[in-house]
Amino acid sequence: MKRVMIIVVAATGLLFLRACEKLNNGSDLPKEVLILNNWIWDGMNEVYLWEAFIPNLNWREEPDPRAFFYKLLYEEDRNSWIVDDYEALVAMFDGVETTTGMSAQPYVYTGTQWISVVEYVSPGSPAADSGIARGDIIYTIDGNTLSEANYRDLFYQSTASFGFADYVDGQAIPNDRSITLTAIEFNQNPVIYDTVMDYQGYKIGYFVYTQFTLGKQNEWLEELDRVFQDFNAAGVSDVVVDLRYNPGGDLDLSAYIAATLAPEPVMLENEVFVDLVWNDLYNNYWRGADLDDDGLPDGAESWQLRIRMPQSDLNLDLSRVYFLTTSKTASACESLIVGLDPYMEVVLIGETTYGKCYGSTTIDDWEEPKRHNWAMQPLILKYMNAEGFTDFQDGIAPDFDILDYLPTAKPFGSLEDPLLAKALEEITGVPPVVKKAAAPDRHFRSIPKARKPLEERSIDLPGDRPD
Repeated sequence: MKRVMIIVVAATGLLFLRACEKLNNGSDLPKEVLILNNWIWDGMNEVYLWEAFIPNLNWREEPDPRAFFYKLLYEEDRNSWIVDDYEALVAMFDGVETTTGMSAQPYVYTGTQWISVVEYVSPGSPAADSGIARGDIIYTIDGNTLSEANYRDLFYQSTASFGFADYVDGQAIPNDRSITLTAIEFNQNPVIYDTVMDYQGYKIGYFVYTQFTLGKQNEWLEELDRVFQDFNAAGVSDVVVDLRYNPGGDLDLSAYIAATLAPEPVMLENEVFVDLVWNDLYNNYWRGADLDDDGLPDGAESWQLRIRMPQSDLNLDLSRVYFLTTSKTASACESLIVGLDPYMEVVLIGETTYGKCYGSTTIDDWEEPKRHNWAMQPLILKYMNAEGFTDFQDGIAPDFDILDYLPTAKPFGSLEDPLLAKALEEITGVPPVVKKAAAPDRHFRSIPKARKPLEERSIDLPGDRPD
């Protein structure tokens, strides 16, 4: 596949149309703080989507650069953030993290005690090799019962011993199982499960996707292509995309997946996937730029203002597609959903999505030699589909509202998974023999997931951000 250009402003490609201000050597603040504050101020006042609403603060008088960054954010912005480790952030976006490979959701259990239930494990990870599986209940870590005060520190340790429990009649009953895991630097395959299901005479492609990432060497694009090749070879009639635990990622990759799932004429005619809206400075700049080198301003067709469906040799020519969603389904996931909606039947099963119609970029220090290792991840644009649909901050509601209740979770691909079972019923008209989705148990209350160590370096903000 020939990739379309990435719709971001790379840190090395920032235009900085405004002149950078000079440091005020007369300030009482340390030079290191002034350098960071000046970098934050210049960057945000150029690329930030809500640049016009940035408060009039004096960066020379802000003693805490991290707190200063968050003071600049627009009141509706719950997704811009800043970290002090640029290389770790880039690796995370490539799918490389120091991790056990286990993603888990905390629940409050009987008042103040917490438990954690495994959402999934990445193939080939320490957690997978140890036999930990989706739906396993973590009851203790290093012998400690879990609470709001200790959960994050215990769960994200480099080495920890996990004690497990069984789900019995609505309660977590500790058992004798204990597993010690050590986190490693691990390149996580975002396709954690895929299969072609033969059900009621239909061939149905199903895959679980956890991050829109190409990988460091395009290895995860190749893995995604392998899935679509298998679907094509099997002659699938329908596809179910499981995005329950996917926080998003690359918008261009979302467009490529859309072109592979869409009706063939939509792909061949390069129909609009999404339009992009920047701040006024960049909207005007992209309209007047000649990025396609034809000697004329690009106008509204600039590839920085409009993403069209790219060509896909693996196009499945579907007329409908099914997405499994939760409140963690965000960003590029939602662009895939809304971008396809004008052209085919899009069916959502599960829970209302997160609600993020925005794109961000990573900005590190643009000076050479670099003066610091911090990085900002500000929102720089919002997207809308070909029909102008956008601003879904409250999320996208499902067509079929089914709770993803992890204490009774089944393996991916199981006919007893209530969300997948509903998709199969809608495709074939025949429901699998499956118990009705469990209602929230009075002993278990799902709570926002604790942020990962990299994100914890940002200050705490109200609400839950996907990680």
